[in-house]
Amino acid sequence: ANGVLEVFDQMSGLVGRLASSNKKTIHILQNVNGIIKPSRMTLLLGPPSSGKSTLMRALTGKLDKSLKVSGNITYCGHTFEEFYPERTSVYVSQYDLHNAEMTVRETLDFSRRCLGVGARYDMLSELAAREREAGIKPDPEIDAYMKATAVQGQESNIVTDLTLKVLGLDICADMPISDDMIRG
Repeated sequence: ANGVLEVFDQMSGLVGRLASSNKKTIHILQNVNGIIKPSRMTLLLGPPSSGKSTLMRALTGKLDKSLKVSGNITYCGHTFEEFYPERTSVYVSQYDLHNAEMTVRETLDFSRRCLGVGARYDMLSELAAREREAGIKPDPEIDAYMKATAVQGQESNIVTDLTLKVLGLDICADMPISDDMIRG
């Protein structure tokens, strides 16, 4: 058995060297600069094979790790080592993968619950402690919103409802997403 493994290791090493000798540098994106303002939805348009998907994957931290990247991507001055883009941005591919039987509200709520509350509860606790120390009385509506966003396990959530409203999806929130077979 060890002899077979050794032969396999030697062959895979040879195949790896042959494959790596044929590598060619292809510049996908060159001299890309820009600013995307916080709290904005961004749509990127361009001709086929212009690097749109690559740029969007780069911005959301979803680039293939085998790609060599030069330059920096920062979020408010923070690099990917200091910031988690998965919590604030999303790349929606051109391939439609969803559960057609779920409603718009259920789909958004499901994705919110998958993300979890993360550090929001800890940040809220720290904020409340600092406000008490400074003698600051928080605005009741903002305080209620902050507390609602830090609670996990609710069936529906104020964040889901707010997202539906902001995106203009509140009018179709309880309709199925639909697909080729299910009408929404």
